[in-house]
Amino acid sequence: MVQYFTVFLILSFFGGSLGTITSPQQQNALKLKDLCQPHLYFQRSMLDFPGIPGSNGVPGVPGVPGPHGPQGREGVKGQIGDKGSQGMPGPRGDRGREGPPGRSGPRGIKGMKGERGIAGMKGRKGDKGKKGESFKASQASVVPQTNWKQCLLALLHICLICLILFQDCAFNKLQSDSALRVSFQGNMRVYGDFKCNRWYFKFNGNECSGPTTIDAAVYNWSSGTPDLMHHRSFEGYCENIPQGAVRVELWVGKCSGLTLGSAYTGENSMSRIMIEEVSRPQS
Repeated sequence: MVQYFTVFLILSFFGGSLGTITSPQQQNALKLKDLCQPHLYFQRSMLDFPGIPGSNGVPGVPGVPGPHGPQGREGVKGQIGDKGSQGMPGPRGDRGREGPPGRSGPRGIKGMKGERGIAGMKGRKGDKGKKGESFKASQASVVPQTNWKQCLLALLHICLICLILFQDCAFNKLQSDSALRVSFQGNMRVYGDFKCNRWYFKFNGNECSGPTTIDAAVYNWSSGTPDLMHHRSFEGYCENIPQGAVRVELWVGKCSGLTLGSAYTGENSMSRIMIEEVSRPQS
């Protein structure tokens, strides 16, 4: 009873305030069991009167950082900015290494033939030259190019000292101050151990003296009588031969200071003497 009485006093004291808290409809809705719990109304009435603020509590311990969120989408590309002012040129760099030579390119097409140029002006006539000295060529200095002859030997000729009999070896010399060029081509051999034979030309029965003899020596310095037949030739020029018919002869004989052997001239081949009249030599 004392509790109900106390509640009644409080309600009476705060009658005006309760009228603001509950409307007639709310009061009619109150149930009897709620009246049996006056402390509930006391607690609700006290909410309308703010008390003195309490002191702040102690901050709690920071929580563990959460996981990283997903990566955001790529943003929209911005507009191109204005071109900046041109900077100063940088220092010149070192020269690079020389590269390898390039390959030759293909050959180009041949160009067209150019037009013919304009003919130049005719040059002036040169001065007349001086009159040369007259020279009358003598008949003795003129030698025909075709005055030559050859004499042939078809058989083998063997002897110690003898004349090699060529067929018809007479020559007609046209000029008095010309020279004769003579030559021999054929096989030659000396038979015997350590022997030597000499082949030489004669003109009208005499060896050449202008300027010297025309000859060749063949030696056999081995023993056992070797039988070697070789093709040989020799030639020369003879001057101081008078104009007219000249008998040209090939002789074989002894070498000076050596033992004479058997001389073989010509075998299984044609031997020949060539005779040619030529101009006099230079002085």
